[in-house]
Formats: sequence, structure tokens, C-alpha cells
Amino acid sequence: MLFRWLMNAWRPRTATGAAPAAPSAPPPPAATAFVPRQWDIPPALIGFQRTEAFQLPVGTLEALTRRVAHLPRPPQNSEQLLSESFLQGASAEQMADAILKHPHLAARLLARVNAPFHGLPRPVSDVPTAIVYLGLDTVRATAVQCLLAEALRPTDPRLAPLFDRWWRASGLAGQLCLRLGKQVGVSDPGGMVTLAVLSFVGHMAALSLRAPQDTLRDSTLDFLERTRAEQDDLGLCAGELGCLMMAEWDMPASIVEQVRAIDRILVMPPRQLTPEQGLRTALTYYCVRTAERLARGQWRRAEQATPGALEGSEFFHLQTHFMLQPRMTGLAAAFLQPAYCQELDALVQAALG
Repeated sequence: MLFRWLMNAWRPRTATGAAPAAPSAPPPPAATAFVPRQWDIPPALIGFQRTEAFQLPVGTLEALTRRVAHLPRPPQNSEQLLSESFLQGASAEQMADAILKHPHLAARLLARVNAPFHGLPRPVSDVPTAIVYLGLDTVRATAVQCLLAEALRPTDPRLAPLFDRWWRASGLAGQLCLRLGKQVGVSDPGGMVTLAVLSFVGHMAALSLRAPQDTLRDSTLDFLERTRAEQDDLGLCAGELGCLMMAEWDMPASIVEQVRAIDRILVMPPRQLTPEQGLRTALTYYCVRTAERLARGQWRRAEQATPGALEGSEFFHLQTHFMLQPRMTGLAAAFLQPAYCQELDALVQAALG
């Protein structure tokens, strides 16, 4: 069954039931205000092959799948929260009904909506009202985050800071997807939020699959070198491990394939996707990698994440193939405005606590 799933063709689906769009941000300056940086392919990328699950020998894949299957799963009563209907089309009423079955999720949601960042005039004390304030996309991502924390937190206390870093980065990535996706006008920015959060499943799971000393040693590597180290150690990098795990959880294959496409941008542009799908995937990858760098303290200000001015092997294909699009150069131009960066800095501070 797993092998048939791995070979299935990707069929994109459009999410429904997204929260009403917030007022759009002011249009960014004209694209001519910013010229993206271009450079030759970094030597570290030349010849590197990112292995996907279907490329492994059958015996190797079966052994790795057994290891993944033995990791903790989300609570047995959480199937509704990981179903296609919840992830792609739940209404506010359906979402409230699902969350109220999980008191810890409801508590987390109320804590989030009552955070000082939102500046509400009076405390919110019920889940339906919290959903109205936060929006369906943020609530959906918060629920998925909590399930991941329950299932994947490692038992070794030495790894707790790394897990917390991944957890904070996943929340920030979702917030960036929603904000920047709306700004550049991509289709379904709310769907990007869930995909961004789910892209961290494998990074959290890898903490329990690798030897702690190896994980701690590699924690400061950049994304390309960490991908290489994980692949050399386990046979697959963390992103692919996450896809295996989500398949074990019986998550919708279409969602798993969209998550897989995000980390592929490390080594290649998604040529199989339409221009619009490619833009959504590239922007999600940008938000995920940016959130990771901010969560680990490698970057401290939004201006360091200016699209089109990025450095490092992990950004080569992103910048070479996608930053020339007018909507992305327009986004890069917005980063040149101090007031805009201050707004993003406030978002980052709230998300990272």
C-alpha cells in the first residue's frame, strides 16, 4: 500500500472554507525599485542529489518505514483534526466542534488570542469567538502545531531546546505565509499556512530517529548541509521522513505531496507545477527557511530576510528561478521600507514569544 501511495501522481486541490481575507496590505513599490541578486550555482549544490522515498531500495525503505511507524502518533481521537475536510475545508462551526473535543487545544487557542500582541479590549473566553478573531487559517495551524508537539517531542532532555526551536519556527512560518501570501496575491494563502507547519514534521521526528550526539552536532549546519547529513545517516532527509510519517498517519496524499514539493526547491524548481502553484510553493519555502533562521537566532531582523538579496546554497534555486517574477520583486521592494520591516519584526517577536 505504501509503495503504491509513493508512486501516485500529484493532483493539486484547492482548499475551501478559508477564513475571510483580511484587508490587503498596501501594494508594494514598483518591481523596478529592486533588482534581485543572481550568482553561479554554489559548489556545494553541484552533484548533490536529494533522495526521495521511492528512490530507495525496497529493503531499505521497508526498514526505515518500520522505524517511522514505531514513533509516537497523534492521539487516537485526533483523526478529525488531520482529515482532509479539516485541513482544507472546515467551517468555523466545524472547527470549533473539533477543537472543543480537545481541552488542551482549546486552552492553547484561548491563550493565543488573548496574547498582548492582539491588543483585545477584553479577554476572549470561548473557542468560537477566538476563531472569529484569529481566523480559520491561524486556528487550523495552531491545532496542527499542538498535535505535533504531543506526538513528536523527544524524550531526551538534551534535545528539548532543538524541538522547541522547530516548534516556534513552524508557527512563525505559518504567520509569514499568511501575511506575505496575501500581500503578493497568491491563490489560497491560507492553505500555505497548514503546509508550512506540516513541513516541520520530519525535522521534529528526526530528533528521535538519529543519535542525539549527531543531531546536536549538526544543529548549526545550514539547510543544505543538514539535509546531506540526515540523508547520509538515515537514507532520507528530514523532509522526506516527514512525508513517510504523514503517510503512516493516513493523511491525504495530495497534502503530503504538496509538503514534499516545498523542500524540493533546495535542489530544483518545481517544473511540474503551474506558474501559480510554483509561486505558492516557492513562497512557502521562503517563509519556512526564513522562520528557521529567525528561530535559531541566525537572523534577528526582518530586513535580513529581504527576498532577492539572500545568500547561501539553500536560496540559490529560489532566487534564480522565482525572484525574477514581478510579484516577488515587488515583495522585495517592500522590504526596503523601514516601516514595513518594523511591522514584520513585531509579527516575528509575537510568534517567537
